[in-house]
Amino acid sequence: MVRAIPTTAAVAVVLLCVLCPIASAQQSEQTNTISDEQHYVTVKDPRWYAKQLVPLRQELTDIDRQIRDIRQARKGDARATTGAVDLDKEPEGVDTHGDLQLLQQRRTQVLQRISEIEDGARRNQVAPGAVRTAEEAIKEGGAPADANNEIDTPEIVETKEALRQEKEHLERAINEANLLQRKLDLDTHTVSSNPEYTLQKSGKAKLTVTSNQIAEKQDEIQQTEQRIADLEEHLQDLRLNSPNKNGAAADEVSNIIKVEEKGEAYWRKQFAEIHYKIRMAQSELDILQRELNEGLLIYDPNPQKAMRENVTRKDINAHRKAIEDKKKKLAELRRQLSDLEDELRHAGGDPGWSRE
Repeated sequence: MVRAIPTTAAVAVVLLCVLCPIASAQQSEQTNTISDEQHYVTVKDPRWYAKQLVPLRQELTDIDRQIRDIRQARKGDARATTGAVDLDKEPEGVDTHGDLQLLQQRRTQVLQRISEIEDGARRNQVAPGAVRTAEEAIKEGGAPADANNEIDTPEIVETKEALRQEKEHLERAINEANLLQRKLDLDTHTVSSNPEYTLQKSGKAKLTVTSNQIAEKQDEIQQTEQRIADLEEHLQDLRLNSPNKNGAAADEVSNIIKVEEKGEAYWRKQFAEIHYKIRMAQSELDILQRELNEGLLIYDPNPQKAMRENVTRKDINAHRKAIEDKKKKLAELRRQLSDLEDELRHAGGDPGWSRE
């Protein structure tokens, strides 16, 4: 009897039959490993939409209340009209109509933004019910659904701190941009109302510098907002895949929480913070004073003229109060600076650490 010698094709078939189960098992194991790693997707998170919707719905409620108050006040004024004019109050009919128009415009914008967010959630297949549930949890002050009594890992703690610093940076950048815009508005009015100033070309050059500063600040704001969005997604990823559940690795986490030593870096950081706050408060005070002076120049107690100029006694009084409040704030910050200098001196630190 002659035994058949396996051909090359037959050998290949045998090997394929043997190796296929092994390859399938390896592929299945690899797939399971990948699936164990969860990734957070912002547009799939109901809470991401809810965090945007809650303040917008609150603003809409406030706008509706203000519109209702204005309409009721106007009805009351129509029923009880007198010939007396109180100069400490806003003249009758001076800007309530303008305020009403602005409120209605803002109401339309808020409604449009709410609709855009809800449409975005639907496009990303996020159930409306899930978004509403997340909104209720935020309004009730409930704990985030991803808390689950987990202990933060060192990487989560570091990410949280980076996120806090970026949010603080964003708040400062927005405040600085607002002050620059108010300064630009004042300078623009000065240039446009003073032909001689314009002819010297120095006025327009000054406006260009401030405009460039605003543009740079807006770029900084956009970049910071992007970094915040990236950090928030990274933080959610870390939480989804955190091994520290129900108190695990608590010792490792506690080791990274250290008391900051009061050396040169500590003192310079403290003084830089207080100097910045003083500088910003002084800048805002200067702008408030300029805005008040400009308002006084164009203010007229005659209701018809005041309507045309859009400056009322109410605006004047509001600016005066803001100036007084800012002066008190500035005095308090300077007192804090003095106390910090005393603290540095008692700690035996170098006086040079307190300088900018």
